[in-house]
Amino acid sequence: MQKILYVYGGPEFHPTEWVGQELAGLLAADGRFVLETTADLDTLAKLPGSDYAAVVLYTTGFANDLTPAREKGLLTFVKNGGGFLGLHSAADSFRGNRAYVDMLGSEFLTHPHHHEFNVAIIEKGHYLTQRVPDFTLFDEMYHLQSFDASAVTVLATTVWQNEKMPMAYTKPYGDGRVVYLANGHTQQAWKHPDFRKLVLRGVAWAAGATLPATTVRCGLLGYGPAFNMGKGHASWIDATPGMQTVAMCDASSARVEAAKGELPGLQGYFTDLAEMLKMDALDLVVDILPHNLHYPTAMQCLQAGKHVVLEKPFCITVEQANTMIDLAHTQGQMLSLFHNRRWDGDYITIRDIIDRGLIGDVFHIECGQAGYNHPGFWWRSDKTVSGGVMYDWGAHFLDWILNMVPSPVTQVMGNFQKRVWHAVSNEDFGQAYIRFANGTTADYITSSISASSRPKWRINGTLGAIEQNWGDITLTTFANGIKQESTVKVTLPGYGATEYYRNVADHLLLGEELSVKPEQARRVIGVIEAAMESSGKGVSVPPPPGCE
Repeated sequence: MQKILYVYGGPEFHPTEWVGQELAGLLAADGRFVLETTADLDTLAKLPGSDYAAVVLYTTGFANDLTPAREKGLLTFVKNGGGFLGLHSAADSFRGNRAYVDMLGSEFLTHPHHHEFNVAIIEKGHYLTQRVPDFTLFDEMYHLQSFDASAVTVLATTVWQNEKMPMAYTKPYGDGRVVYLANGHTQQAWKHPDFRKLVLRGVAWAAGATLPATTVRCGLLGYGPAFNMGKGHASWIDATPGMQTVAMCDASSARVEAAKGELPGLQGYFTDLAEMLKMDALDLVVDILPHNLHYPTAMQCLQAGKHVVLEKPFCITVEQANTMIDLAHTQGQMLSLFHNRRWDGDYITIRDIIDRGLIGDVFHIECGQAGYNHPGFWWRSDKTVSGGVMYDWGAHFLDWILNMVPSPVTQVMGNFQKRVWHAVSNEDFGQAYIRFANGTTADYITSSISASSRPKWRINGTLGAIEQNWGDITLTTFANGIKQESTVKVTLPGYGATEYYRNVADHLLLGEELSVKPEQARRVIGVIEAAMESSGKGVSVPPPPGCE
């Protein structure tokens, strides 16, 4: 792993020490770097000959504190091939030293009050910005001077009074690489996933990382007509830079013919998975088959040395999940689940409300989907194929819950009933009541025999509550000491397929952290399995090992 040095300091209105903690967590999760932090500016003098790959600087002021020794150490380090990432007020540091300003490429001029503004990615082919969309930040907008756009590669800008302001750029300095990110004052900015991605990539690029020339070549396993998911996955993959659909496979020759019409020009169309897996020009298989086929076919793909993305649910049992995960680790292959709905607009909005502290500490969650209707005669209502009533929408809701509550699961109480629709084998009603180690509880229900239902979400916290019924969100908060009620519009797009495949590409091509890890997918199966065991025994049970 490469060593990175983080240098911080200055007035407390810039959270430079706290940012060091955030950066340490970000790099630790990524796994490619070891971070050392210091507020000792004399460390800069010792950089030449050190084993640091890059220096990250977030300081404020110290106008004349870059002594000759410190200046020589820092600038020599970068000139000789070291990396440098300046964050936010790095442009408002050492301004009495023009050699530092020249190396950085700009200096602070002024800034307006904190406000929300758009960050537009204008150079989409750079390592830092590959697959990064435009995004909105609540932050301090730096305006720069001593800036020569012709001497840098501007990656992102914002607009202030009809003028474009640089928000991210790179530049060479001798044999070294320099990155400057103008944002990073507020905690809101540091919680934003796209800004965090720019920081991570700024570290990696400064340390020498380059864009790979490879493409992740993908095959579709299953092209059934239900929801047209085969075509959907192909479109999401092909819209992701660095990924391409090259093959498909379905046991039905009619579905293969349908794929030839809808996805012309693929390198292979197959009715036998083993034949598709013989393709050398195939890196990843997206498994879109019915639930009971996920385990055997994913194992077959992993054994053939292919990465695997499974449609939800992950599988039927925890034992199957363990076997798949063990094989993926042994093979060094990516195994992930298409938990795309983590990026649903309403869920992200709910998470944002909670993160802002508007309902305090969450202590109880109710959620689910219920109605009174026949589940239909198809494989999703056949328990031998589907696994049961909780393996469909339940996979999404339980994943939402487990990611919303930052605590291990301690007990699960299940309630499954079969009372009305005896012509199909799935249960008519399923319930999982979850208790977490921090005391939070969650109650998920899925039902086809509930004539009276409840909202999709009802979330109670110590300072308020959230209620949502598949539309806008009703918020009640006492966070300011008085009761306030409001309707929060859900304006973010839903579904998350684009975001999911961006992350898969980032993981496979750039080595970045995988968002949906197989161990997380196993937790969902563990809760379902525990709920079913509990229902049979009539008592609450702990989750299976590894699913806490």
